[in-house]
Amino acid sequence: MVSSASPSPGEDETIDMLFHLSRRSQAMVDRLISCLDRMEQVEPDADRMKDVFELDFLAIRMRRNDESLLVLAGGESARIRRDPVTLVEVLHGARSEVEDYRRIEFGVIDESLLVAAPVVNDLVHLLAELFDNAAAFSPPDSAILVEARKVADRAVLLVEDRGIGMGAQRLRELNQRLAGPSPVTAATVRQMGIEVVSRLAQRHEIRVELESLERGIAASVVLPSHALV
Repeated sequence: MVSSASPSPGEDETIDMLFHLSRRSQAMVDRLISCLDRMEQVEPDADRMKDVFELDFLAIRMRRNDESLLVLAGGESARIRRDPVTLVEVLHGARSEVEDYRRIEFGVIDESLLVAAPVVNDLVHLLAELFDNAAAFSPPDSAILVEARKVADRAVLLVEDRGIGMGAQRLRELNQRLAGPSPVTAATVRQMGIEVVSRLAQRHEIRVELESLERGIAASVVLPSHALV
């Protein structure tokens, strides 16, 4: 389900279009990533290797963009996880998909936390969107701090930036959108990141909420017990 309400006929057509466009693009991007992986294994020149790595990173960003369109269409990732993964690995996976990955610093992380296999890919995607957002709205020389701890049978993650923050009204609007996905429209696609986070969170009963800090914004991500092993 894309939202709690039944889609309108026009929304149905939009969802169907997004689904098929994302699937078609994903197939081409996956082939591109495979080609780049083969080039990385045989390229002897260090300078050309840097270019290959940059292309590889852009291809990974393109794949996430396709997967975001698929999320808006109500589809799920074609990549299947069969085993649980530590939360530390999930965080590293999310960081690797962010252009300003060097700015993302891990603070206290409970290394005993293990994420259930069906949740792993969606959680990587969700966190990568939050990391991207924190990087986009904070100074380019500032750090983004990530921490995670276990609280009772849940896991609580915090993503803190040191940006300009936002007004109370805007914060309320974003938290309302995070609490429940909006209908799929052109505006939804233009502000895709927050909508994708909302839908991925709803899929696994994850709670995501933004909070103003003295300087910047903190995003809290609460994983329920069934998302953990």
